[in-house]
Amino acid sequence: MVNKMKAYLPEIEMDKMETLLDVEERYETGKITLEEAREIMRTKVGKIRPYHIAYMEQTLKDGAEDECVRVDIRKVNELLEGFMDTSRPELPADHPLTHYYKENDEMRRLLLAVEDLVQYPVIKNQWLELYDQISQYPIHYQRKQNQLYPLLEKKGFDRPTTTMWNFDDIVRDKIKESQRLLETGDEEAFITAQGELIAYARDLMEKEETILYPTSYALISAEEFEDMKSGDQEIGFAFFKVDTPS
Repeated sequence: MVNKMKAYLPEIEMDKMETLLDVEERYETGKITLEEAREIMRTKVGKIRPYHIAYMEQTLKDGAEDECVRVDIRKVNELLEGFMDTSRPELPADHPLTHYYKENDEMRRLLLAVEDLVQYPVIKNQWLELYDQISQYPIHYQRKQNQLYPLLEKKGFDRPTTTMWNFDDIVRDKIKESQRLLETGDEEAFITAQGELIAYARDLMEKEETILYPTSYALISAEEFEDMKSGDQEIGFAFFKVDTPS
């Protein structure tokens, strides 16, 4: 599995990856400060790419199924700021990854609307209208789980399937639970659930965009992404329609 993933990526210096793993673990467990961790990054690791983190987690970490949930992506980003390019790759409008980013952008907008509405007394029709849109978002996870993850597994990157899938399901279930609470009129529990949904959904989107999508772009060929488009069409998209490839 180690060599299989490595074969699809640019050359990786394993000594740097081992140092990166060590400094990340020591920082996350409070054994060293952020300043100490970043000094080690500067002197012994240097510039890295998102796929370096993915490769390290795939090959050097012993992960549990809930690891994706437990990882504090904001803390990781603090450590890696300035050392890793976290910008979105430049993609054609019809690229499969473009659609994932667009869905996240729309979901972020909807979560801002949730944050606004929770400040006021519950007006059920307003929330039903908002959740009519939010309830489309799990289609995003259906494509990930049925299209993106299996292809990454073939490249030796099965961490999304074994760890991130669990987090996908948590967000999906939070959406379903919110709908149930809204429909049954349990306003207090419904409002509490909104804070949980916002936290989980935003964290997962950040994990997707920091590591998953850039690594997918590095591992998956242009031809494979092209082949993915028909399956994406069959599953569908949240919030918008995509023209069928000609």
